[in-house]
Amino acid sequence: MTITGAARRPRLSEAALARVRPDLLIPYDRRVAARMVHLGVGAFARAHLGVYADDLLRAGWAATVHGISLRSAEPEQKLRPQDGLYTVEEGAELRLIGSFARVSTGARAAVEAIAQPEVQMVTLTITEKGYETGPGGRPPPAAAVLAEGLAHRRGVGGGPPVVVSLDNVADNGKVLRERVLAAAGELDSAVAAWIADRVTFPSSVVDRMVPAPNDQVLGRIGRALGLEDRAAVATEPYRSWVIEQTEGLPPLDRVGVEVVGDVAPFERRKLWLLNGPHSAAAYAGLVAGCTTIAEAVGHPVVGPLVRRLVAETIEVCDLAESLAPARFAEQAQRRFANAGLGHTCRQVGEDGSRKLAQRLQPVVAARRSRGRPTAGFALVVAAWIAAVAGVAVKGTTLPSPGDPSADELRAVEVGGAGRRTLVNGAIGSWGDGEFVDEVVAALHSLERSGTLAFMEGA
Repeated sequence: MTITGAARRPRLSEAALARVRPDLLIPYDRRVAARMVHLGVGAFARAHLGVYADDLLRAGWAATVHGISLRSAEPEQKLRPQDGLYTVEEGAELRLIGSFARVSTGARAAVEAIAQPEVQMVTLTITEKGYETGPGGRPPPAAAVLAEGLAHRRGVGGGPPVVVSLDNVADNGKVLRERVLAAAGELDSAVAAWIADRVTFPSSVVDRMVPAPNDQVLGRIGRALGLEDRAAVATEPYRSWVIEQTEGLPPLDRVGVEVVGDVAPFERRKLWLLNGPHSAAAYAGLVAGCTTIAEAVGHPVVGPLVRRLVAETIEVCDLAESLAPARFAEQAQRRFANAGLGHTCRQVGEDGSRKLAQRLQPVVAARRSRGRPTAGFALVVAAWIAAVAGVAVKGTTLPSPGDPSADELRAVEVGGAGRRTLVNGAIGSWGDGEFVDEVVAALHSLERSGTLAFMEGA
């Protein structure tokens, strides 16, 4: 990534802070031992966890983070020369973040960090695919790292940390616990028993839209900061974190985190009324020729389609009035329309084979159980299949978002096995026969009629 004009500016670092305007300076000591370890130092972690940790530090709690990328050295290459410092652009406001006091790469570094007795919380942003088991049901790599790190922690006599997933996985605490216990069982049954008895895995729900930063964003932030910052992120002002109450948490409630007895309703609200509509806007936007999510929700046909799906979701979401589902959904729509984020339809549409079953299937099931129509949701699934499998829309192939099922689905399409085989291969067991029929019909309509006829038929 080449940042235009950056060569004329010095690199952000502790030594360069004298060049930063006084209101951006960090008012706390970053030299304390890390109390938190985070696996997955991507843009979201920097714009979400890093900001909450920065809030805790400013409130007087030693919340420095040791961030570790398990595979790619890119985060360390960005942050180590900057002494872990980076900038978050929240709307029009800049904020210098110092919570990532150390950044490393690799499984060994993660195991050693987790084993440190002063670490009180371990968090993860490894995306949905990071929780998938391998061949023969083998635990995913991150779970193996956690199990080994906790085994070392037990071996030195340290108390256990709290382990928290920050990924969009339903009941993420339970899922993570199951994966870690499976990995621990392969190491030592005594370690697995200790983890089962002593380590807590509270579920949590996080929310902030953080597009991958590009040269334009980094250049803009660099000009405003007066320094080159290769780890900068731009995000929306909105952020949210809801976490299940458990012993050993830092005082997150002091910095705006909602600590609750049951995160399930918050999780359903987000998956159904934000994540699902976000995916719908992405795939329908690709069909309509839109580049960004903001453009899609402003489209005269895509926007109403997404709003209709939201209304149909609210009909069956069964959320308490205290969670204000209609207001939450309306706010989500305004956030989608934020053109400053530059969130692209392709980016939001990535990994649909891993996401749609959580985001759409429960809504489809709830509507079908009550005898209500689901054709609009079938349209979204058909749009995703068309983009990923390379189905021609009125003779034109759509831009394809990255997806682990892409090669398999394209092979089905090229092989001419038929639309029902393609749909069944795409959505597996989560669509019943009648819903599969609806998706097949929507896919045929999309092929024949093209963008506007397809959407207007919704």
